[in-house]
Amino acid sequence: MKACLAMIALLISVVFAGCAPAEEQSGNRQDVENTGVEETQQEQAWTGDEKSPYNQDLKGLKAEVLSVIDGDTLKVRLENGREERVRLTLIDTPETKHPKVGVQPFGKEASKFTTAQLNGKNILLEMDVQERDRYGRILAYVWTGDQLFNEILIERGLARVAEYPPNIKYVDRFRSIQKKAQAAEIGIWSLENYAQEDGYNTTETSDRKDSESAEKAACKGKIKGNENSYIYHLPDGDYYDTVHANNIIWFCTEEEAKAAGFRASTR
Repeated sequence: MKACLAMIALLISVVFAGCAPAEEQSGNRQDVENTGVEETQQEQAWTGDEKSPYNQDLKGLKAEVLSVIDGDTLKVRLENGREERVRLTLIDTPETKHPKVGVQPFGKEASKFTTAQLNGKNILLEMDVQERDRYGRILAYVWTGDQLFNEILIERGLARVAEYPPNIKYVDRFRSIQKKAQAAEIGIWSLENYAQEDGYNTTETSDRKDSESAEKAACKGKIKGNENSYIYHLPDGDYYDTVHANNIIWFCTEEEAKAAGFRASTR
């Protein structure tokens, strides 16, 4: 009897021993598959590309509009609490706060319309290929419900199509709407030769130029704005002396710099 039991036990152990390698091999195959998925995810994560520093979380972002800087520029708070500046993609509204060109025709109208429509509202930011501009602003198509706000500004003659590849997802759609606004001669299209392919054609009088030059000269040596980065530096800041002379915009106060769309240097 004992011999029979021993024989049965031996047979059972042999059977399970024979199955073990197959199970173990299957387990190893699963480990390899899991590893492969992780590696793929790592490859897709941000690898240091300065043009796309938030590759994973800048796809259809929900945000609340905190303020309107200009007709095509917003300050928002994302769902994660981070505050960002947003530049509307593929359009350009006339300036209202630019330190060199001042207030352009229909700039105030565009800014007021954007403020009335978006300030304090919840919006959805849709990214194109390039997610940020050289100033660090998010580049986005702004959706309010099922309406594309970039498109509405074009439709009302408050913005022109500004094509900067690779962000051209809606370019055909936008140009079609722009042609209708041009034909109707509304907004920016009501002024002959004002809206151009590369910007807005504004002719300043010599008196205005002299006045602005005098104002800027009075601020020289105070707050230094960098026209390339839209960052301003205080005299005791670490980077105050590094701004190239050709890029300097002088401001007398921080409030003046902020009103022109500049932000403070962190050092």
